[in-house]
Amino acid sequence: MLKAGVPASDPALVETIQNALSASTTEGYRPARSGGADIYETGIACMMLVNLDPAVYRPLIQSAASYLISKQKSNGAWDYDGRAGDTGDCSISQYAILGLWEAENAGVRIPPSVWERAARWYMSVQRGGGWNYHPDAPSQPTVSMTAAGTGSLLICKMQLAPYRKRRERTTSPLLIPLVPETDQADYRVGLSEAQLDQAIGQGIAWLARNYRPGQSNLFGLSTYYGLYGCERVGGLGNLTQFGSVEWFRVGSQYITANQAGDGSWNAMFETVPNTSWAILFLTRATEKTLERIQVERLGSGTLLGGRGLPENLENLTVAQGRVVVRPMNGAIEEMLSVLEDPRADEGESALAGLINRYFTSGPLALKPYKDRFRVLLVEGIPSQRLTAAWALARTGDLDVVPDLIGALEDRNDEVAATADYGLRLLSRSLDRNGLPPEADAEQKRAAAAEWQRWYDSVRPAIQVDPAISSGRN
Repeated sequence: MLKAGVPASDPALVETIQNALSASTTEGYRPARSGGADIYETGIACMMLVNLDPAVYRPLIQSAASYLISKQKSNGAWDYDGRAGDTGDCSISQYAILGLWEAENAGVRIPPSVWERAARWYMSVQRGGGWNYHPDAPSQPTVSMTAAGTGSLLICKMQLAPYRKRRERTTSPLLIPLVPETDQADYRVGLSEAQLDQAIGQGIAWLARNYRPGQSNLFGLSTYYGLYGCERVGGLGNLTQFGSVEWFRVGSQYITANQAGDGSWNAMFETVPNTSWAILFLTRATEKTLERIQVERLGSGTLLGGRGLPENLENLTVAQGRVVVRPMNGAIEEMLSVLEDPRADEGESALAGLINRYFTSGPLALKPYKDRFRVLLVEGIPSQRLTAAWALARTGDLDVVPDLIGALEDRNDEVAATADYGLRLLSRSLDRNGLPPEADAEQKRAAAAEWQRWYDSVRPAIQVDPAISSGRN
């Protein structure tokens, strides 16, 4: 419900949250169930609390994360209590990792050894590129569990990356720690990125061969459960396709075709979980989490005068008494190449260089690259779309107005707000009322329609010569 945009004040959601926290106390989170179901429950609770209000619920998030860490087995997995074999359960482990990921995104410190041990376990039980529920069982891999394994490895890789980078650089002399760093700062990651990438790549290749919702018996107990796992792989891997398969289009078609008359979806585990998984897929829930992380890390801090320091502290310098990102020098072409690569470590420096070039050279510095910014505005991750909206507005050309009007309906509120400000800048109407904070989809559509009316009034549609439209040119 939260991922689908239901307000936290909605009566049904309020009741749901109260039920979910009924076993908890002021001292911490307490799962209502046990035996292994408690791990599912606690992982989902972390996800719920972080998306509800990470500041208000910080003590419960911390408590829930500590509970999950305490349940991790020595081999890195999570499992049902007392299960025969007891080697680990791919499904339970996936939900523990999801909960811990959301918790760490909200500021709860998760020891890096938790991520590395989990990654090592998943890699050790991968079979032919895929995963099954219980590695000690003879069952074949499924789409659901292969998505669980691949998605979990993508998360572990992401959470371990800062520890690799910390060892690869020295601390900026501009920053003096106010408190001693813990021994975690010196954590040495034993798994190489190449090892992780190989296992992740094999998982994606397996999904590409078997992603056929409704046409394959390899999805496991619930197709909707499997589809939510695949959405996670697509979002975390920034993938539009598994091989040649457009995973979101194919999955959406299956979900739409199988909705019941009362609005629900059903399979094994009954309607509530299956409907939840279907909605999480359709709303691209993982992408929403990634948008929040990306905007907080890069977009807001640099473009909107926001908060925080860049990840690469070696790019810091001092200007007019303030610590700022050192702008990248060189050609804009080079800066754009960095900005177009979501994996590049120099993103903050490239963006600072682009902004610096605009303020020294004006719109002419940006105009030759409008088409590349247009591509980023449509296809990029949130920080790239934010950059593109900012840059297009600063070209000063009215032909970018349709692009910015389209961006008003972006799922990310800060991208939409940046596009709205850009339109007010281009129209010379800065005093015009902008989008309200956290505008909903209807408000964004209304704003887009209003801006379209303005654009039509100042730049009427071009009349095409009938001879040209008939093919003569």
